[in-house]
Amino acid sequence: MSEAVILVPLDSSEQALAALPVAKVLGEIERAALRIVHVSERRPASAELLKLEATVPDGSTVDARTGEPAAEILLAAGEMKPRLIVMCTHTAAKPGKTLGSTATNVLRNAPCPVVLVPPGRDSIAWHLQHVLVPHDGTPTTSAALRPAAELAERASAELLVAHVTGIREFVKRLECICPLGHLHVRMVLAHGNPAAEIVRLAKKQAADLMVLAWRGKWEAPRALTLKDILREAQCPIMVVRA
Repeated sequence: MSEAVILVPLDSSEQALAALPVAKVLGEIERAALRIVHVSERRPASAELLKLEATVPDGSTVDARTGEPAAEILLAAGEMKPRLIVMCTHTAAKPGKTLGSTATNVLRNAPCPVVLVPPGRDSIAWHLQHVLVPHDGTPTTSAALRPAAELAERASAELLVAHVTGIREFVKRLECICPLGHLHVRMVLAHGNPAAEIVRLAKKQAADLMVLAWRGKWEAPRALTLKDILREAQCPIMVVRA
């Protein structure tokens, strides 16, 4: 049986390091090894790699790659077959941008869920106690239920479900996914702009992670809610392709 892996792409920026505390905790929950991939368009100096190796969690490996960042990250993902990719939404200041070009290309082509971390959280410790999953009763949003429930159960975290429209139907669907006896589920109803309400609830409920389903279409006018949430959310977001 192959080793479970979480892929963490980094570049030479301080902002990218914000993904490491999130990846570390997810690795512990998933019992997965962290594989750090340093990607840049030039070969990093030895001193730069040594500094990075001193920063990453114990037991992680660092692989330096040179080339177009998104292409190299996807190539690494194809080789490693990770359970998750954990990376920052962007590492350069780009006002009005939902995601940087590298994160966008990785999200659109990744073979696994991608956890996107806002660089503003810096490298402070991260804990997973509250998992927020929006649900409006559609098959698309239902695709996020299983990974959210399974992750919350393994982490002994609370599963907070927002925007539930059909409570009885939802509970039956959730019971089919995993036993509810060991999972603390709380449901919150809200009205208004979906993205704004989800971001508001995440902040109010101190969500540590959001799990969102996505149909895989990024070009305008698609994925407007996802883009708005990525732009405004202050916590990491796991994006699951529906």
